[in-house]
Amino acid sequence: MPLVKARTLYERARIGGYAVGGFDAEHLDMVKAIVEAAEESRSPVIVMIWEADIQTAGDGYLEAVVKQAANEASVPVAIHLDHGTNLKSCLNAVLHGHTGVMCDYSHFPFEENVYKTKEVVDICHLMDVMVEAELGTVPRTFEKEGEYSGEKQYTNPDQAVDFINKTGVDALTISIGEESGLYTNGVQLDFELLREIRKRTNTYLIMHGGSGTPPEQIQQAVKDGIIGIRFATELRIAFFDKLEEVRKTLGHDFPDSRKMQVPARDAVKRIVMEKMKQLGSWGQACTDGLCPPIFKGLPTVGDNPQPNSDVEKIVDLVQQALMKRKA
Repeated sequence: MPLVKARTLYERARIGGYAVGGFDAEHLDMVKAIVEAAEESRSPVIVMIWEADIQTAGDGYLEAVVKQAANEASVPVAIHLDHGTNLKSCLNAVLHGHTGVMCDYSHFPFEENVYKTKEVVDICHLMDVMVEAELGTVPRTFEKEGEYSGEKQYTNPDQAVDFINKTGVDALTISIGEESGLYTNGVQLDFELLREIRKRTNTYLIMHGGSGTPPEQIQQAVKDGIIGIRFATELRIAFFDKLEEVRKTLGHDFPDSRKMQVPARDAVKRIVMEKMKQLGSWGQACTDGLCPPIFKGLPTVGDNPQPNSDVEKIVDLVQQALMKRKA
């Protein structure tokens, strides 16, 4: 079926009492593993594409793969930008088919985070694309330097209310003790903090750092109000491990990559299906009247993106207009 809006999937999850998994994909095999897992689990799914992976592959390449997989699937699939670091990146994502974007200004001072996030919200809402932002910081265990290597800063509930009111953001990534990557110490999410934020806000609450989080804590987070959880590192490591294992068995001179890629893809698929059980999304696709033919009538975003040169021009024009407004 055609791509669906991320907002639609989150709203149905809220009604149904489960969460939707956002699984990062950086190449074709990862996309296939994620969508096949969703198909076999009868689960809605959001394929996340990290800004850095878009920069590596090029605008539109990964999105084209996800669109093809979604068109062949009978369960709802959305594309969502992961950790966009500027307005241009977010707009490029929208123009190439993302039905949701995440802008991450969490390492800026609060007021600057508000200002930059609102810029993205104001423009993306004109195109009916939902926006996710981050408040508080989630460190990355695989980065030894830079802004993501610092100490975690938990989300302040008072600031969360203020931030949502000032930006109009649709979804908010909160920091409740998680880490991106594999955890350096034992995981212990702050569920009391989560419940307090949930009680005082009505936006979709998102948690990153799903990799390595124990199943019981994932289930509790969903019960206490998390509507979406992101997974990346665990999937990538499983893929790499299986590639190495099979190549070692076949020999380093064996030239047929399919013999290695398919087992690696299956290893990822098994993990994604396990996560879908923990999130409660297993079996939830098409139980609410939102599957075909109703989905066929929903508007989609970015089905026919402009050539890349035109995309650049559009984004530059928007940025110029914003600069004039500031002046």
